[in-house]
Amino acid sequence: MNENNDVRESVTATRRCALAAVPFGIATVAYIGIFLASYDRLPGRIATHFSGDGGADGFTSRTAALWFGGGLLLGLGLLFTVLTLVSKESSGSRLTAAVGAGTAVTLGYALILTVLVNTDVQDPADVQLPMWHVAVLLLAGVATGALAWWLMRAGQRPAPAPPTPSLPLAEGEAAVWSRTMISRALLVPAGAVTLSGLFVVALGPWQAGLLSLVLGMTCAPFVGVRVTVDRRGLTVASTVLPRPRLALPLGSIVSASSIQINAMGDFGGWGYRIRPNRRGVVLRSGEALSVRTVGKREYVVTVDDSTTAAALLNGLVNRHVERE
Repeated sequence: MNENNDVRESVTATRRCALAAVPFGIATVAYIGIFLASYDRLPGRIATHFSGDGGADGFTSRTAALWFGGGLLLGLGLLFTVLTLVSKESSGSRLTAAVGAGTAVTLGYALILTVLVNTDVQDPADVQLPMWHVAVLLLAGVATGALAWWLMRAGQRPAPAPPTPSLPLAEGEAAVWSRTMISRALLVPAGAVTLSGLFVVALGPWQAGLLSLVLGMTCAPFVGVRVTVDRRGLTVASTVLPRPRLALPLGSIVSASSIQINAMGDFGGWGYRIRPNRRGVVLRSGEALSVRTVGKREYVVTVDDSTTAAALLNGLVNRHVERE
């Protein structure tokens, strides 16, 4: 059975990687082929940017446009393929592949259209881009992404992990479990972005460093969190800032279990993540505490020794239910 599951997951992963890579491959070949076929009919500098009325307002040399467009398609194709691959068998992998396919069509359409409208033009300033093409390329991208999502419908999510056995607690007995987690995946980029923002604010126009400061402060609360299980329920609090704070009272909890997650594949990254009927405080891939609530929502917190945390939380929930 395990061997069959491994084969099925391998086939599904291959299909998803292909659906992410093939559209970029087709777009790259089409763009370079059309560009080279029209090369001698293009002006030395071609219009590559257009204003709201369709008039050309930005120009690039033919050679630079060819290398930039081809390199952009190849680079994004490689990026989406790798992200789909590392996401493994998960909804995140399916979403990444679908977004990649849609991006390939949208970008490929725009780049090829740029070549076509510049063909046989003497002065690139005279180039006009009909704005209805913008609606068409966006619609084509969304439709392609939706089609890729539908084609990847095969392959179901693994069954939820069974609840961890509860830790028996006598009436009046007190027990507390707590653990602090530090995210190296967020610590380095958050520190670097914040420091760069402070540097720019101090030595240059403060407006230029404001975005970096905001991004750094957004990551800061999730650099370190303290996870606590006690008579109140589950509490996840930042060790850096007093807010944000996640608190699930015992009365709202149905069960808890210890699971394994893939940060990119299951949640699309790190930090506080939101998925349909699923929330996550994700600091890394690996062991995590999963808590299911009466509202049929799952909360996931990556933390070491999650089996002990789940067992204690189940014990506290059972005692709370018996009291009622």
